[in-house]
Amino acid sequence: MFINLHGLVIECKTDSSELSSQLMRPFHYFLKKEDTPEVTIIVKEEDPPYKSFPSVPVSFSTPRNVVYKTDQIKIIDYFGNGVILEDRHRMTYTLYSRNRNFLAEAFYLLTISLFGQFCDMQGMLRVHALAVSHNNKAILLPIPPGGGKSTMAMALLEEKQFKLISDDEPIFNRSSHILPFPLRIGTLNTDVLSSIPKDYVYEIDRMEFGRKYFIDCKYWDSQIEKQSLHDIVLFTSQRVLNGTPSIEPVTKRLILRTLIRDAVIGIGLYQGIEFLFSHSNKEVIYKIQVVLKRLKLAMRLARVSTSFRMILSDDIQANARFFTNFIKNL
Repeated sequence: MFINLHGLVIECKTDSSELSSQLMRPFHYFLKKEDTPEVTIIVKEEDPPYKSFPSVPVSFSTPRNVVYKTDQIKIIDYFGNGVILEDRHRMTYTLYSRNRNFLAEAFYLLTISLFGQFCDMQGMLRVHALAVSHNNKAILLPIPPGGGKSTMAMALLEEKQFKLISDDEPIFNRSSHILPFPLRIGTLNTDVLSSIPKDYVYEIDRMEFGRKYFIDCKYWDSQIEKQSLHDIVLFTSQRVLNGTPSIEPVTKRLILRTLIRDAVIGIGLYQGIEFLFSHSNKEVIYKIQVVLKRLKLAMRLARVSTSFRMILSDDIQANARFFTNFIKNL
């Protein structure tokens, strides 16, 4: 199977059709039967062949893994739960584990990390925000953790005139367009799942953060945005204790400050440090260059967008109703 993420083509190879379906599930809208891959990911449902690995020094560690690295290969060991072997010369990654839950999460995170690197090289900016479209406008709303992003997304999609661009990371390109990036909608709130058919819902026990439920975007198939959009409305948001939801215009400076957090630094976006770099001087300089490129794109996004701030109350449903009505009358 092939995944084409706005120009990054990844080939996935596995011996199990059932496992392949599980791995491809979040990437439904990007699947291709044939394509020319830049990267190949091989997924093996077997124990990591530790004894066959060469002697490789430790490069660095993260809370979830240990990374061993030479100029040609990288071995990422998830403390015995699984291993990812990177062959830089062949642009091949091999995932080993008998745990399908691990394989599904590791494959997803590796794919998102590779796409993040691709965005940085191609001049595209990932933004940590809920994104929908309405009347050919791209509406981007960053929401802090616990602010009800999934509830807001599902409330908007109950209105047929709204389409989903992305639940988590819309893409802004050098042509000043927002590109659709629908993967899945994640939630910890089981109450919102009651109206969703079980065939569209699955669960992953994440390595660091525990269990979370995900809804296939194809449940809203007719409401998935397929085109890039140039007319952009960008929000910043702020939670207020015992407040009421409201929306007001804001300056470009405030919007840029939000973008520095949610796109340039990318808090909330998966960066995949174990797949990207360690701490050599060369790689640190590269990362500085990446940050400067992101900042330039963020400044352009702030400049071309219509800007608002939304005050979020403690009542997630009230926030959703207020935001929906505001956008419908925009």
